[in-house]
Amino acid sequence: MPRDNFFDRYVNALPGVSDTDAKTIRSMIGRFNLQTKEFHQYFDETKGMLKQVFQTKNPVVCLTGSMRLAFDAIISNSIEPGEKVLVLSNGYWGNYYPKVIESYRGKPIVYEENHRLPINPDKIKEFLERNSDLKAVAVVHVETDTGIVNNIAKIGEIVRKESSALFIVDCATSFGGMEVKVNDWGADFCFSGSHKCIASPVGLVFVTVSDRGWDVIQKRKEPILGLYNNLLPWKEKIPKECEPPLPTIVIHAVRNTLEWMLSIGIKEAYKLHEIAALALRTSLIELGLELFPDCSKCDGCTSPNKFCSDVVTTLPYPSGVNPDDVERIMGERYHLSVIPEAYRQDALHFGTINDLQISPDHILKLITCFGLTLSELGVKVNLEQSVRKAYEVLLEQKRI
Repeated sequence: MPRDNFFDRYVNALPGVSDTDAKTIRSMIGRFNLQTKEFHQYFDETKGMLKQVFQTKNPVVCLTGSMRLAFDAIISNSIEPGEKVLVLSNGYWGNYYPKVIESYRGKPIVYEENHRLPINPDKIKEFLERNSDLKAVAVVHVETDTGIVNNIAKIGEIVRKESSALFIVDCATSFGGMEVKVNDWGADFCFSGSHKCIASPVGLVFVTVSDRGWDVIQKRKEPILGLYNNLLPWKEKIPKECEPPLPTIVIHAVRNTLEWMLSIGIKEAYKLHEIAALALRTSLIELGLELFPDCSKCDGCTSPNKFCSDVVTTLPYPSGVNPDDVERIMGERYHLSVIPEAYRQDALHFGTINDLQISPDHILKLITCFGLTLSELGVKVNLEQSVRKAYEVLLEQKRI
């Protein structure tokens, strides 16, 4: 019998569900009885760490489920039937908001930007002027679909200045890999979860709620639709007999990543993602490929105003390349998972969301194997220059 199989060596190169490293897996072994005082103290400490990374004093509610649960919980609690929500969209997840809003009988108003560009904050004023009765404005920080980061600070400033609307921010992919500033942004609801940059299994959703957010929920005219989604019991102290099961192994995994981030400093942790993404982006361009974001409208990869994210890099497949061939060669020969986007089948994306993906050896292996694969499929690539470019970025930033 072989010592290992296909999956033992398989590495996920995508930004979807994060691989869990050996250190995190070891931390997940610990057991807890959920009803003990010790567990509640441990969980409260973990939520305190989450607040530090969210940069907020607002309470953090943790729900058991995938991050899609956060959309339902926030919208079902804050939006009543007939109320308007301005949705700012430049990708798949921005366009997911209206589906949830409509399911709870709200009225979405959508400003959809070119998917290759970030949301233009100046255009938001026009929508706010035409819709003075908006209940909320909803936006995605980093669009996982495209790898584009939106200027949440500027958008939040405009929303606060020009309206009284609630501000809802999806930080699903960015949280833990890029700076999130809930209080400075004026976000009434902000959410993420365990399985992206926190590098833990699927199973835990984090939702921050401002005082204004709680006030809106408490003063609803109609009851909240649903029981499990209701956030109000989490504001009060939930009786132990009513507390839903919490995934302790996921909490251990989340705690492990948070402790690491806080031990080195969250800005230092973000820097590791930034360097890895820069090395990957610039090497892909050097390879001769085009990124999905419109680079002609960007100030450059090293600019503080860049709109490519530090956690996702998206690019179209080169002309004439069959995605199935890329998946087969990268998977079977190099043990790297590279498949078409779930939301954009003519493109693929690479993640720099966990400890493995931001490591120099992974970046160098990924660009080398991807370049070799494309070359085998008939694409003319500048492989040596590309690998050298990635190496130079990593060397300059003292990552190797």
